[in-house]
Amino acid sequence: MNTSSEQTQILEEGQIVGGKWKILSFIARGGKGEVYQARQLNLDRLVAVKVMSREFLDTLKGREEEYESELQRFRREVQVMARIRHSNVLQVYDFDQVQVNGNSLDYIVMEYVPGPTLRQTMSPEGFKQDERAVVGWLTKYFFPVLHGMEAIHALGVVHRDMKPENVLIDEEIPKIADFGLAGGHQLDDITRSYHIIGTPPYMPEEQFLDLATTDAGTDVYSLGKILYEAIEGKMTQERNKPFETVHLSSPSIRMLLQLDKVIRNATAKDRNQRTSSVKIFRKELEDIIQESAYAETVSTTKKHKKQILLISGIGTALLLLLGAVFGVLLITMESDQTHDVKNAQSAVFETDTFDFGFETTTPTQLPDAAKDAPRPEKILGSDGMTLRLVPGGKAKVVIDQPDQPDREHLELTESVLPFYMDESKITNHLYVEFLQNVQGLVIKDKTVQRNGQIWLLLGEVQEGYEPLVYKDGKTRIKPGAASNPVVRVTPAGAMAYARFYGRTLPTMAQWRRAIQAGGSTSPSEVSAEESADSGMMMHQSSQNQSSEQKVTERLRIRNVSAFESNQLGVFGLGRNVNEWTIYKPADQQIEFHIHGGLGELGLEESYLQRQPWEAFARVGFRTVINVPAKEQ
Repeated sequence: MNTSSEQTQILEEGQIVGGKWKILSFIARGGKGEVYQARQLNLDRLVAVKVMSREFLDTLKGREEEYESELQRFRREVQVMARIRHSNVLQVYDFDQVQVNGNSLDYIVMEYVPGPTLRQTMSPEGFKQDERAVVGWLTKYFFPVLHGMEAIHALGVVHRDMKPENVLIDEEIPKIADFGLAGGHQLDDITRSYHIIGTPPYMPEEQFLDLATTDAGTDVYSLGKILYEAIEGKMTQERNKPFETVHLSSPSIRMLLQLDKVIRNATAKDRNQRTSSVKIFRKELEDIIQESAYAETVSTTKKHKKQILLISGIGTALLLLLGAVFGVLLITMESDQTHDVKNAQSAVFETDTFDFGFETTTPTQLPDAAKDAPRPEKILGSDGMTLRLVPGGKAKVVIDQPDQPDREHLELTESVLPFYMDESKITNHLYVEFLQNVQGLVIKDKTVQRNGQIWLLLGEVQEGYEPLVYKDGKTRIKPGAASNPVVRVTPAGAMAYARFYGRTLPTMAQWRRAIQAGGSTSPSEVSAEESADSGMMMHQSSQNQSSEQKVTERLRIRNVSAFESNQLGVFGLGRNVNEWTIYKPADQQIEFHIHGGLGELGLEESYLQRQPWEAFARVGFRTVINVPAKEQ
């Protein structure tokens, strides 16, 4: 997939679609479609808007039959999703057309799920012989997917593109998505194009040979491949055998021997020999789990069924109630005191080298710049974050180090070269996804540590608001907190994230330059404005609030997209929570400072030097990537 920001997006940020869907940001581009985060204005909720990509439509010019087939597939996705009501299937809200350059384009509005996909619940190395991990994953994630698929098949629909990337995780609840290839005996046939329809590693032979012959067994094959991959590890060239029956390489315990048989049957190349339904597939797995030595340590399938029935019966009311509860808790007053950890000063931290010793990193790549051509205004980071180009220029920084007379309220003016900056602060979702990809983490005294460095403090951030918890060997996100900025992250933890994705923290001068170049309000003005007006953003009756309530509302941590972007497309500079920045005096080690001016950490000009192990309830971060000096 080409994720270059030089591709033209169909919808623009700030655009109002259908009179009620405000486009907030571009999320992703697949082979055929583009997905955007949007806000439903009349209900003030986040949604996802999907539209066919311009690049894909351009490839179909002059091929009317294929164009019409793809359009029918897109419309079918709406028809299928609208008919299915299940807690493990993504919900569709609307379907309509939008006018773009005089052309009518179909779009779908769906439930917005900011969380990861099923892929992130599966170790790249596989669970192998870890029986406890296999049982836990099956019970928590795979069985709900099977229940959702049973509901789909009950309506005579075949998904035909099941893979880990098409299952979204919404606060630990798996939701099946992407019905663009759905078919079945209750749906009209669509003319098949000359391209492969589906994803080869998860596709049975009959789907490749004749799409019209697919049935429920097609999805059984795909699900069997997903289970195989979860245990064996991510599909490598050796394991990636399209259309073939697969089996576990070395099952050495009774449970894995039993699972191997189930996987062989589910992925049988001959469709007549394959497990005939998802229900039978699920029942075989349940029987194996019940015999497992670890069955008593995880939720049973019977308990899961009761939870599904409960959600199905009161789904909407329950979600609204949870939303209201968290809304009340979120606006409670926080303590902005620094959270010190005993003996943290002994943590090893090379501030000049930042050698975290990662076994795996996924650096963000700058697109190749043509000679004399301007840099693109935005690029896509390897973590999925959009970065905006900030032009170079002069920036003033202030250092206030009272214990050093030569640095007490020291004002400096620096020249800043062009750079790319994250368009929003790093969210809880992105940071947890990062932690899940790093080996060697240790949870000790409610801190996340690695190699003696403290990266993150767990526990309550504000009274009643605990965004991250550590449970069952993983750091997890509480409901409603996924799109909020991660806070109580140390400078070491922030720099570790940046380095993992091939970026760094912004310097003090870069942060100031982004404020200036983007036409943002200065921190001092923001602070005053926030004090007076932020309550109005969420509560029209804020004029009746007490002074204490208004301060509480001002300090509430909000979604990273809760504020309008500046002229560069950067959200929340100087708003919401403060941010970590770096500064390097000549011939000295890198220093960490806080920028933002909010959260009662002191005056906006008082950027005291902080230690690598410090963390605050209202300090998050964003990252930057520098344009090579040779291009300046």
